[in-house]
Amino acid sequence: MISKKTLLLFVLLALLFSSCSSKTKIEAVKLATGAVESTVTTINSGTVEAKNQAELAFGTVGRIAKIYVSLGSKVNQGALIAELENADLKAVYDETLKELKRTDELFKNGLVSIASLDSAKRAREVARLNYEKTVMKAPFTGMITSMDLKVGEFYQSTPALNKKPLVQIIDLKKRIIKGEIDEVDLQKVAIGHLARVKIPALKNQVLKARVTKVVPFVSTVKDQDRTSQIELEVIDAQDILIPVGASADVEIISETKDGVKILPANVLTGTGKTRFLYKVIDGKLVKKEVKLGLGNYERVEILEGLTPDELVASPKNGVELVDGMKVEASEVKWL
Repeated sequence: MISKKTLLLFVLLALLFSSCSSKTKIEAVKLATGAVESTVTTINSGTVEAKNQAELAFGTVGRIAKIYVSLGSKVNQGALIAELENADLKAVYDETLKELKRTDELFKNGLVSIASLDSAKRAREVARLNYEKTVMKAPFTGMITSMDLKVGEFYQSTPALNKKPLVQIIDLKKRIIKGEIDEVDLQKVAIGHLARVKIPALKNQVLKARVTKVVPFVSTVKDQDRTSQIELEVIDAQDILIPVGASADVEIISETKDGVKILPANVLTGTGKTRFLYKVIDGKLVKKEVKLGLGNYERVEILEGLTPDELVASPKNGVELVDGMKVEASEVKWL
C-alpha cells in the first residue's frame, strides 16, 4: 500500500513534469554593440541607363551604300557607322576643296579679291554639309546597341512612330540608375548619399552607388503613389559592363551610427519609434515597451527599455509569442 508521503511525492513530480513539459522552447538574444543604418529603398526597381545615349540618323534621304559596324560593335568617337550613296556629293565636295585652295593662292598673290575667296569658302562649306548629311558617325566612344540598317534599302529621314531606333549608341562609362522614392522619404535622401544596388541581370551582384540627383518635386500621376525621382551613379563597377535597361534594387544609406546598442529588427512589434518586444523573465514572456533610435529592416538601435543582460525572445520556427507564455529560452549569438 502506497503511503501518503509517497503519493504526495508522485503528485509533486507529476506537477513538475507537467509544468516543464508545457514550456515552449524558443531562441533569445541580448543587446549587442555595433553599427546601424537608416535606409531608404525605391518604391519599385530602378532602371540602369547610360550617361550618354543617342539615336543616330542621316541628315537626308537616300539609298544605303555601306555599313561599317554591326550590333554590339565598340566604336571610337568620329568612327564611320554607315553612309548613303553619295559619290556625286563627294565629288562636288572634293572639287570645292581644290577650288578653295586655288583661290586662296591667287588671293595671296593679289590676283583675286577677298570676295572671291569668301565665295569659294561658302561653296566649300555648302558642299561639305551636303556630303556629311549622307554620312553617319559616332558622336562619342561607345557601343552600338541597335542596328537596323541594310545595304541597298532606301533610308527615310522620318522614322515610323513607336518604332525602335534604327541605330543607337551608348557610352561605356559608369552607369546611372534612375528610380523613384516615396514622398515621405524625400527629406531623408541627399546628393552624395551612398547606396547599395542589386542587379538581377548580374546574378544579384551588389554594387556601390552614389546619389547624384534628387528632384524636389512630388509626382501626383497616381494618388496612391506620390513619388520623387532620384538618380545614382554606380561607383565600383570597374570592368563590369552593366546592361542598359536592366532593373536594379536600390537601398540608399541616409544615416549611420557606430558603437550603439542594437537588436535584430525582427524581435520588435508595433509601429513608429515606440515599439514592443518580449523579455524572458523567470521563464515567462513579458511584453515591454522600448524606444528606438536609428534602424532599418535588419537591425535597430535601442535607446530605452532594455539592459544588456536581459534576454529578448526571437520569433523563429513559426512560434507565436504571447505575453505570459511559459518558455524555455536558449540564448543565440546574432552578431
